[in-house]
Amino acid sequence: MDDKKRYDLVVVGGGPAGIGAAFTAAKLGLKVAIVERHNMLGGNWTNGYVLSILGAYTYSGKTKIVGGIVDAIVDRLESIGGTAGQKGNFIPFRPDEMKLALSLMANELHIDLYYSSLVTAVGMSDKRIRYVEATSKNGITRIYGKVFVDSSGDADVVYLSKLAIQSGYGRNHIHQEATLPFRIGGVNEASVIRHSKEHPDEIAVTLDKNNNLSRIRVLPKLVKLAEAEHKLYLHGTNAEFLFNTSKRGEFVCNATHVKIKDFTDGHEIALDLEDARKQVASSVQFLSKAVQGFEGSYLMDSASYIGLRETRRGVGEYILTKHDVLNNARFEDAIVRCGHPIEIHDPKKGVYYMHSNGGDDSWYEIPYRSIVAKGVGNLFIIGRCLSADFYGQASARVTGTALGMGQAAAFAAKQMIKNKTDARKVEVKKLQEDLRRFGAIL
Repeated sequence: MDDKKRYDLVVVGGGPAGIGAAFTAAKLGLKVAIVERHNMLGGNWTNGYVLSILGAYTYSGKTKIVGGIVDAIVDRLESIGGTAGQKGNFIPFRPDEMKLALSLMANELHIDLYYSSLVTAVGMSDKRIRYVEATSKNGITRIYGKVFVDSSGDADVVYLSKLAIQSGYGRNHIHQEATLPFRIGGVNEASVIRHSKEHPDEIAVTLDKNNNLSRIRVLPKLVKLAEAEHKLYLHGTNAEFLFNTSKRGEFVCNATHVKIKDFTDGHEIALDLEDARKQVASSVQFLSKAVQGFEGSYLMDSASYIGLRETRRGVGEYILTKHDVLNNARFEDAIVRCGHPIEIHDPKKGVYYMHSNGGDDSWYEIPYRSIVAKGVGNLFIIGRCLSADFYGQASARVTGTALGMGQAAAFAAKQMIKNKTDARKVEVKKLQEDLRRFGAIL
């Protein structure tokens, strides 16, 4: 087998979690590959238009709780004009600048990228993964590794390895609804602010420290009126939320919702995308007619792929729970903090949040055991497919937290390779010390 297809770390999925693992591991001197089914890095950031780094701060936005690789990414984004930095509890950015920033960083770190490649098989022996097979237009490529990361979002490596999985909630495995965000340009911010002052029961706004418009919330009264008078076509929400992407007059909206029954069914996804795009068109038309400042606005673009919040999850040495999130759990093997509430987009109940008992400036910890896949010695499960129950994942899935999980997996992989051991035998205290030196906040 070609040595060029042999790596220290093989990362399946180039979204925020996988980037956190791959970029950190490469900085540590490991030979790294990313297998990505789309043709760019960023995952839901760039394919799904989740145009903010959420989770690096507490939900109140007052306290930074994730550091390390996230800071390097934000620095690069700022250097090319892709973000204006923190706005409240997240860091908004423009998608094409994020695509460029991640590509440049991967190239500088000498990471091998396998784009338009879907992992379709896993080779195992002696309870260790030896390789994955990635299928692309040129056939099947077998990629060997010493350590593997499943950051696919759908726990593809876990599933193909025939390891235990979780999916949805209840006996029918109900999934969270998915969203197709879209960008609107040409918004007159001063007029929107004026509308909010004249009709505070219709529009609420948030201004940044420079008094520029940061966030817009179209309130239920106006949404209900729009449904009656403008025939607004929108599922599962009674309000529309938009935030500035860092460019004046440019906002992203994530109001659309579609039900997901079988995320593996390409035909169902096609129908869902069509329905979501109808909602996008209807929302843009409604905003231009009903909200001051949107009269001259226009649809810039929408995400290329539907934003899935939850599909399959792995089973690790510990399953993060709803109780852990709500009660600000602390763990001796903590690797990252998270302050995001439990955020549910339920197909029957709609959108709702469960906030921590400690308040919106508090956080809980994610233990190392929740990223160590059970039943195999050299696989980490991070990002959306970490080991968590349905409600725990509904909090921990945010992208700032995912970056933190990724950098922890990278340091653990470095230790595993050096000591020739498996993930369960990593020295957690040393791992935590290494993470702190790297900039992690523990």
